Amino acid sequence: MDVEGTKRSTSYNVKTVCVIIGGILVHLCLGSFYIFGNISPYMISYLRNRTSEISLRNTDNLWISNAASLAGPFSLTIGGLLDRYLGVRIATAVGCTLYCAGVGLTYFSIKKSLLFVALSYGLLANFGSFIAYGPPAQTAIKWLPERPTFAVGMIVCGFGGGALIFNQVVTAYINPDNLSPDLETADGEKYFTNKEVLDRIPKVFVLLAGIYVIAQFLGIILIFTHPSDKKVQKTGNKIDTKLIHDTEEKSKYGAIAKDEEDLSVNGENSQDEDQTSVTKESVKSVLWKVVRNKNAWCWLFILFLIYGGMTFFNSLYKAYGQTFISDDHFLASVGSISSIFNCIFRPIWGIIMDKYGFQMAVKCASALFVCFACTILHTESLGKAAFLVWICGLYASSACVWSIGPATFAKLFGVEHMAINMGFIFLAVTAAAITGGFVGLNLQSQLGWHGLFLLAGSMGATAFAITFLFNGKDTKGKTI
Repeated sequence: MDVEGTKRSTSYNVKTVCVIIGGILVHLCLGSFYIFGNISPYMISYLRNRTSEISLRNTDNLWISNAASLAGPFSLTIGGLLDRYLGVRIATAVGCTLYCAGVGLTYFSIKKSLLFVALSYGLLANFGSFIAYGPPAQTAIKWLPERPTFAVGMIVCGFGGGALIFNQVVTAYINPDNLSPDLETADGEKYFTNKEVLDRIPKVFVLLAGIYVIAQFLGIILIFTHPSDKKVQKTGNKIDTKLIHDTEEKSKYGAIAKDEEDLSVNGENSQDEDQTSVTKESVKSVLWKVVRNKNAWCWLFILFLIYGGMTFFNSLYKAYGQTFISDDHFLASVGSISSIFNCIFRPIWGIIMDKYGFQMAVKCASALFVCFACTILHTESLGKAAFLVWICGLYASSACVWSIGPATFAKLFGVEHMAINMGFIFLAVTAAAITGGFVGLNLQSQLGWHGLFLLAGSMGATAFAITFLFNGKDTKGKTI
């Protein structure tokens, strides 16, 4: 390769790394919603003591997570449309702005009622979060087409790792003296009433929003538009099929930068006369293909079951841990350390799927989830360290859905439609969160903690069984 070609290759590789880092920064903040299990006991304690809602219970936090899930299918599709017509940076910026606004407004809403918190921290913040979720991941696949599942896994790695940082920020700010809940009700629930702790709870949302604004601004700057997207924009939403094929091939050898230069300098003139163009498929056509595909529905049911079972642990692990562990800082550390597993296992499951296929990856993940969910009750006698191990195992196994799901839909229907199809994927997430929320609210008192977690395990076992029905092939006819 000549010197000029080497420079172009280096430029492409540098931009690829920047896109990955930028996407991780954005998702790091979006994924801080995983601090919910840690921060929600503080929120419920504040609402019980500083508003008229004195009868709230820890399980009522599921109304907030339910509100968050309602935004998913609609906002993900909106994010895909914004990405398609306005570009990845604008789509991501719109979502991040709404997300930061929702978190910041919780400073005011938590002083009113649980309903207002559900609207700001739940609905508005996550409406923005889901808009910004898909475009960075879709762009990463375009820059790294030979390793699509790994690319998605790296981006959503940030989403899984957000709690690692922000759990510590929240706990250090709200409860620096490691005070335990000082009020225990007749049903064994524990709440904070300490004045200093309660005073700091609304302010933490302003602190978080400020950090998010800075980090996401830097992330958006680093996300570069892929050359093939520039070509689409310059040719009136036409896709040059030969160019895209060459792009994917050349990226394997580091020569893509020449295409990028040709696109930015020559525009339409770089298109040869014998190249054919196809019009982008309409959103309706794309979604109709998904609706009619059996394997898409198989994945949706698997996602519904694993995420639905994990909902109990996401929202309630700290409330459950408080029943036999009197160490608030340790329980916050459980959330942070488990987020590391949630983070690193996303690309790991992506690597497993890329190498061994869908069946192997999902079967292993769902089997592990069943084992941890059905045996977590034994941590009550095994001690704090065991509780940490089990929560980490649950997050590690359930992390599969966030890398395998988007990549599977990209393989089934084409990477250019992934951001739009994410809305369809999140129908299952919304249904799972709402179903899991109502189960947690209404059955926890009847089933108890042990019954609730055994139910989660049975959902994972059902997901394992459904994997045998999946026989999807990618757009080139290769088994996924």
